[in-house]
Amino acid sequence: MLHKFDIEENKIITFSDEQYEELLATLEETKTKHTVELVESGIDDLRAQKLSEVGEACSAIIYAGIEIGGSKFGLETYDQIELIAQLASVQQGAPAVPWHPDGELCRLFPATEFVDMANAAMAHIFYHRTYCNHLNFWIKRATREELEAIFYGAELPEDLAASMMELIAAVGGAGNG
Repeated sequence: MLHKFDIEENKIITFSDEQYEELLATLEETKTKHTVELVESGIDDLRAQKLSEVGEACSAIIYAGIEIGGSKFGLETYDQIELIAQLASVQQGAPAVPWHPDGELCRLFPATEFVDMANAAMAHIFYHRTYCNHLNFWIKRATREELEAIFYGAELPEDLAASMMELIAAVGGAGNG
């Protein structure tokens, strides 16, 4: 079971293995980089490898961005910086700001539309950074056998899943686990 933030419903939802596979399709290049034989690695090497794998997967999913109304909004680092700058303009009273979905012509987004898009983007980033943080904590305490089964998208152990859902609920999300 995997959770993601539902932008339109403002809650955490569960999705199927098939949907999960679609989400991870963007990670094929990342997956192929990590073909190291786990059996030959020491536990510290294995931990370092797993931390690198989940970090790269998290970044790839965040950078892939979000889709709103059929338009894709990438969230590379420079997109995130510009998003914060434009959001500051809106918060200072700008009635509209220039922005564009990936591959589309730039246009003025009314402040309310931009804030909705920015909130969805920040929720996407928050969810994946928080999930990655919890995976990293799990990796640091895991046994060798557990380490071999940890991957980005794995269901967190009960205590870490509860911690994550607490955080999501604290910032206004709703978990259904």
